[in-house]
Amino acid sequence: MLTFDKLSRIELEEASEFLIHRLPFINSVDLVIQLGSGQSPEGLLDSEWDRVPLRDMPNIPAEESLARHNLEIIWGTSGTFKVLIFAGRFHLYEGHGRVPCILPIWAAAACGARNFLFTNAAVAINNSLDVGDFMVFRDHINNLGVSALSGHQHLLETAYVDMSETYSSDIVSSFFDAAKHENMPIKDGVYMAFTGPQYETPAELDFARMIGADAVGMSTVLEATTAHALKARVLGVSMIVNSIQRDKSRKISHEEALEIGKRGNKKLTDSIRHWLVNGAQSTL
Repeated sequence: MLTFDKLSRIELEEASEFLIHRLPFINSVDLVIQLGSGQSPEGLLDSEWDRVPLRDMPNIPAEESLARHNLEIIWGTSGTFKVLIFAGRFHLYEGHGRVPCILPIWAAAACGARNFLFTNAAVAINNSLDVGDFMVFRDHINNLGVSALSGHQHLLETAYVDMSETYSSDIVSSFFDAAKHENMPIKDGVYMAFTGPQYETPAELDFARMIGADAVGMSTVLEATTAHALKARVLGVSMIVNSIQRDKSRKISHEEALEIGKRGNKKLTDSIRHWLVNGAQSTL
């Protein structure tokens, strides 16, 4: 039985009130960042005001992260921007249901957040992507078997959300421009989410490639769909931690993904900081 699979209005209000109480600036936050496996918030903020465990938020499970995410809420400033960071996330495969995945995003949006950056660790299935590359989401494919929105019509203006531009073109363009300004190579592609926690079979990877995916992972799609449905602008970035196409004999492990994520974290942090300094002023 999934304990946290349907979000009620009362649960959303409780989580939103928690953010309002703990974060005095939440109604004027410029950017919400959610980080993925092996990715640290260190270096993202010029001034850190406070941090609290994500599990302190009402209606979030008390369990530790199976993926070894820190599960913290951190807030402060980066340049001229007020930034809220969710350091880590719950995943659908952890067995709690959808609420732990979408509630932090839904609560932040309900408090006024209108710009979201989601990062994750992903496996490349496109030959043009190498380990250590960053792939900006051009689009995504939901292969999780569930929608973030089903059963939540009571919280939405409409149950039928247009997904033709989930990832906002103006934010994507400004991120690319900032990266180019700093001579930082950034690629784009389509991300496909599988449920996990097992990694994909060779046949599943062939299927993903056949239908247009460039990289695969186990997160982000529910969160991005939620933010987009709530009329927020969304940017998605994958750090490539393995490439099946480059070496098909290599086995995938979460430990290796975490280690590669840690090694590439400064590059990710620098990319985000450069974007905030050089390109985001005109879009956020």
